[in-house]
Amino acid sequence: PGLIIVDEEHEPAYKQEDGLRYNGRDLAVLRGRFAGCPVLLGSATPSVTSYYHARTGKYRLLTMARRIHDQKLPEVHIVDLGRDRKSRPDLFFSDYLISALWENMDKRQQSLLFVNRRGFASFMMCRDCGHIIQCPHCQVSLTLHRQRQRLVCHYCGYSRNCRIICPSCGSMKVDGLGLGTERIEEEVRQIMPHARVARLDSDTAAGGKHYLATLKAVRRQEIDILVGTQMIAKGLHFPNMTLVGVVWADSGLAMPDFRASERTFQLLAQVAGRAGRGSEPGRVVIQTHQPRHYTMLYAQQHDYRRFYEHELALRTGLGYPPFSRLVNVRMSSSSEERVKLCAEQVAGFLKRYAGRRDIEILGPAPAPLARLKDKSRWQVMIKSNRPALLHDLCVRLLAGRGEICPHNVKLTVDVDPENMM
Repeated sequence: PGLIIVDEEHEPAYKQEDGLRYNGRDLAVLRGRFAGCPVLLGSATPSVTSYYHARTGKYRLLTMARRIHDQKLPEVHIVDLGRDRKSRPDLFFSDYLISALWENMDKRQQSLLFVNRRGFASFMMCRDCGHIIQCPHCQVSLTLHRQRQRLVCHYCGYSRNCRIICPSCGSMKVDGLGLGTERIEEEVRQIMPHARVARLDSDTAAGGKHYLATLKAVRRQEIDILVGTQMIAKGLHFPNMTLVGVVWADSGLAMPDFRASERTFQLLAQVAGRAGRGSEPGRVVIQTHQPRHYTMLYAQQHDYRRFYEHELALRTGLGYPPFSRLVNVRMSSSSEERVKLCAEQVAGFLKRYAGRRDIEILGPAPAPLARLKDKSRWQVMIKSNRPALLHDLCVRLLAGRGEICPHNVKLTVDVDPENMM
């Protein structure tokens, strides 16, 4: 009857976010059921929900106990940035990571530096009044891309010249703060001027030619240090790459998402897997301000099972998936007043219908990204461990939305949301 394979099943990219919302992984499972054929969900770091299904018998669990060719997993070293930066606050690299990079250069082995943010600086801030330069269309800070001399919004694409005076106080002391791939590339070139450094992110990979040329150069060992974002964290095989440095591992933990720890662990495990894929052993350096966080500790030990058990215990108390299903009702409008009123009416409708049944209504509240592309955004979250009740509630909401929300407010119902922003 055939076989359906879903590789890297944990990837949120399987979720269709526009138009008809569905998860490709879940659709594959359903398609396999209809066709009577097996479905293989593959991942070194499965989603907590999928692994829960495997542990509880809904799925069958198959485990690969060894790496290919019996290669050893890389040794992982955690650097406490809070302690290390007291002596060198101006640098993004710890002494340990710099030493490891030099050592790899001496051995003629390659290194990878992972930064999950492109650009030169995360944001621009006035040093006199503290004002942060934001996109005029979205409630997010503009990212400095110094090579292009532009400030760019990574959500709507708005850009402007980076030479700017503070719109709040008129000061000219507006500087880029934070880090991105451009800045890390520049720092590496300053510290190690003779190193052959390349950068791979969605800016340099646009069009595909530079991306393929860089990959070929790495394989031919014409690159000593590769700097990149999530696009180089998985699926690439460089046998001579023996060192991986995670410049700042904490960024994902700050996201307003109950899956923040899960996503961070998965990313650390995936990028660590780029080290030591050839005959030489690999090592990984994770720089963090939270060295005792369970995500960092279990990533250091390559221990997915214990991470899963820790995460599952936290979600049990909070009632998050896999112990419930979520629905995110999002509303957006060019009018803040209209969308807020609509959100309040939606929440009232849901609470009246839900009553005292096994349904929890959270909100209304502004979305974490409260303004995007000139639209104000609010949301109401529905949580329940009874899918049939959730389905019935969503059907009633969609049937009555014409009376609940004005026509100039867009309402979307996202079942099992992957993006909480």
